[in-house]
Amino acid sequence: MLPYLNLFGLKIPSYGLMMALAFVAAILLCYFRAKKAGLDPDKILNLAIIAILAGMAGAYLLYIFVTYSFSDIIGCIKDGSFSVFKSGGLVFYGGFILAAACCIWYLKAKKLSISDYASVIIPSIPLAHAIGRVGCFLAGCCYGRVCDTALSVIYTNPIGGAPVGVPVFPVQLLEAALNLIIFAILLIYTRKKMKSASSIFLYLFCYSIVRFTIEYFRADEIRGIFLGLSTSQWISIGLFVIGIVGFILVRRHERLHPRQVPDESNAENDTAEVTENTDTETKPDGEEAY
Repeated sequence: MLPYLNLFGLKIPSYGLMMALAFVAAILLCYFRAKKAGLDPDKILNLAIIAILAGMAGAYLLYIFVTYSFSDIIGCIKDGSFSVFKSGGLVFYGGFILAAACCIWYLKAKKLSISDYASVIIPSIPLAHAIGRVGCFLAGCCYGRVCDTALSVIYTNPIGGAPVGVPVFPVQLLEAALNLIIFAILLIYTRKKMKSASSIFLYLFCYSIVRFTIEYFRADEIRGIFLGLSTSQWISIGLFVIGIVGFILVRRHERLHPRQVPDESNAENDTAEVTENTDTETKPDGEEAY
């Protein structure tokens, strides 16, 4: 659609630009949400670096494993060509899973609350994902099935593998829109559950449904098909179950063991009482001095 953008005489890949914007938007959102929640914003920056590096690595590795057979991977390693590792491609689930695992490891190592930081970070994931999918649309990757409808688009010079000159469904924009809906849902939910781990499982539940459905509109079956379902659909099924079970268990735990939130009005009364008792003294003859 528009694989390159000309900005100030520079030819910039639209996919790379949208990915950069996605990272910046996610980091800024997390940073300000962390300050609002009373958490350390600097830890958010550390988590962002970990998530970006691990996410890119995980997305790339899963792409390799679902695109090439195990024998092809081993063969190119043995002959020293490493040809399969020279191909480009990313699979979101691979990046999400590895980034999540590395961020959890960091939080545990620093003895920080996973639920506190997760509830701050989780809404930024669908936001960044939505922006990234716009980049996919512009570059012509993760393209939809061939269909001639009023919504169809025709690629003339894609760099992502989309067919040239035929109408295809803009599935990337559909997924971007659905991710924005999930983003709104999580923002609303975490306003009352700012420090709740249940937001993690709510995201898994919502996105797994979106991704399982979206796969039927995509045309790049090269990402793996087993028993009629793509690799991402099988992962979606697993995350759907984890999302439901995890959400129910966490919410039940939170109801049985609610966090003790100080009552500000009582705190003010207690402070006033302490001040009054401090200022009021009793003279030896029984008269009060003020």
